[in-house]
Amino acid sequence: MTTPPEKSAHATMSAPAARGLRAARGVIPVRRAVAIGGVIAVVATALLVAVGVQWRQSVTDSATDRARTELRRSAGEIVAQVFSVTAASWQADRDRARGLVGGEFARRYATELTRPPADGAVRVTWRPDVVGVVAAEPDRGTTLIRASVETVATPDAPPITEKRSVQARFDRDGDIWQLTGMEVLS
Repeated sequence: MTTPPEKSAHATMSAPAARGLRAARGVIPVRRAVAIGGVIAVVATALLVAVGVQWRQSVTDSATDRARTELRRSAGEIVAQVFSVTAASWQADRDRARGLVGGEFARRYATELTRPPADGAVRVTWRPDVVGVVAAEPDRGTTLIRASVETVATPDAPPITEKRSVQARFDRDGDIWQLTGMEVLS
């Protein structure tokens, strides 16, 4: 019995030709398979890192947006509560104010926040007119506040109203924003 010509040709084929035949049949050499697997692993890792970075950025952006909204809503009221004081209730007013300040600002103005209204005034009331957020991060921010400051110097004196612009810095302490710095602009 004789071998068909195609089988006998296969038996005497050189090694490179046999590899070509295996490749034609869908068999991938080990080195190429390892290289392809390595490339796939690198691409998959790069994609996971990119998705992780985007997710983290999204979380940070969301926290920053939340901080911006909270500061816009509460910064003016915090400044008003810190600096508004009435002679009749000044100790309670100052106690409330001490709970709303933090950081270096609290240390620097600690003495001020233990005194009655300056110059014997009956009442000093801050009312925020406009609050703008200058910069915000998830746990700190800077605002620009335009406020009306009404001072009643004596019980029978009419109120005097002035406009003040301040740049106020805030840090988050848990769920509470604290005034940590302020500069009077006008």
